[in-house]
Amino acid sequence: MQNSTLLAIVLGGVLCVLVVALGYYTALTWEVNVGKVTQVSARTRDILADTQGSIRITCFMDRRHPMFRPVSRLLRGLRQASRSVAGADIVIQYVDPRWDLARAGQLAAQKVPENALLLERQRRRLVVTLDEMIAQRSLLRTREELNARNHRELGVFRGESVCAAAIARLALPFERAIVYWIQGHGEVRFDDYDELHGFSDIARELNRGGFDLKPLTLPGLNRIPDDCHVLVIAGARYALNAEEIALLDGFLQNGGRLLYLAAPHVTTGIEDVLAKWGVKLLPLFAVGPQTLSGQEVVLSNFADHVITRELKNASLVFNNARCIQTLNETSAPTGADRPKVTLLASTDADGWGESHPHVFPRQFDPQTELPGPVAVAAVSERGGSVAKDVAFRPTRLCVIGETDFVMNGMLASRASANRDFFVNAMAWLAGIDMGSAPSLGGDATLVTGFTRREWVLFMVGAAGVIPLCVFLVFCLTSRRSRR
Repeated sequence: MQNSTLLAIVLGGVLCVLVVALGYYTALTWEVNVGKVTQVSARTRDILADTQGSIRITCFMDRRHPMFRPVSRLLRGLRQASRSVAGADIVIQYVDPRWDLARAGQLAAQKVPENALLLERQRRRLVVTLDEMIAQRSLLRTREELNARNHRELGVFRGESVCAAAIARLALPFERAIVYWIQGHGEVRFDDYDELHGFSDIARELNRGGFDLKPLTLPGLNRIPDDCHVLVIAGARYALNAEEIALLDGFLQNGGRLLYLAAPHVTTGIEDVLAKWGVKLLPLFAVGPQTLSGQEVVLSNFADHVITRELKNASLVFNNARCIQTLNETSAPTGADRPKVTLLASTDADGWGESHPHVFPRQFDPQTELPGPVAVAAVSERGGSVAKDVAFRPTRLCVIGETDFVMNGMLASRASANRDFFVNAMAWLAGIDMGSAPSLGGDATLVTGFTRREWVLFMVGAAGVIPLCVFLVFCLTSRRSRR
């Protein structure tokens, strides 16, 4: 009996060694699902329904790659969703660079990198790389350090939101949206790489999303460039002159798109233009009991709008956000051509508009301050109800009461939806009505990969330590049985 038990333990150890060796040589990975894994989101289905025609997706990946399984699972979900809606027809092709040498050579000649997806619709094509589909959470600061130390890298797979954005871009009449960033009035710069106050992080996110950012100075211009899809004024600290105000006013009257990020304690002259579209900036700052350190305000009340629809389980963190109100009286005509104003994000009822935000402790003064809930972001649209087949470009503008909520320091240190909120606003202004949300489930997958050293340690634990523990338990039970 004892001999057979010992033989079973030895055979079990040998089997563990063989299984681990097989996994080592086949580059086996382990996927841990985050949250409840479901099919594609309702917003992705809406994008597929609005996109007509056939879309060919070529998966140019090594089948042994640890991310091949989640990517292929996502593609199958997109194809299944496309068949359930009367819209896009998804056609999938897999190309393994190790085996499909002819097709791999053609893709390489077209400058398609390995481990990427090629999306084609009619004569349009987009490439989505694997790095764009994974939000890295590396423990090291740079990729050079990661390669030098052979350290594993953690990440969250966000393939669905990235692929949905690519499909929405394929349906647009332009390949990349041109964003002109106004300069010359003390605005923040999108090419500022300062670790705390720069905007390079959010600029990099926009570039990945299909936006081309260009600087623009208004003096000397007769009109805003015709290729402008979105005009951005971020944190202007000095007033614009009358000619510049008239230029912006005409731009909006002709179907322009404007994103205005307000600076604190500054009057730029744009306030009169915003008032024509039903939006009023107040000299009050949003505060409330929901805060992190006592200075910020945490916002979790969102309107039912494409910008915030996917953020209802998330929160925004603002430092010095000016309050925003809607104006009932605007200079625009009444009826269907009247601007439609929506307050996007607001405090709860316990928040209020503070007139002295730097005075602590904060107390609400009903005589001079605004009771909650108070809004810090709003959008205005005119002509949005016009049918899609009418050649009409509706005017859209988005006003946010703060600029610093997407600076590099805020995005790096805050676990908030600030980044997604800003990207969603830009996408809506450009006409890409696609909402991005933090990866709280769905296709989100935490990916872990074992290095050679970790595989050796795992092998020792699986084939050595565990059988040894079983053997010790066996010895103890045998000794007790003898007694």
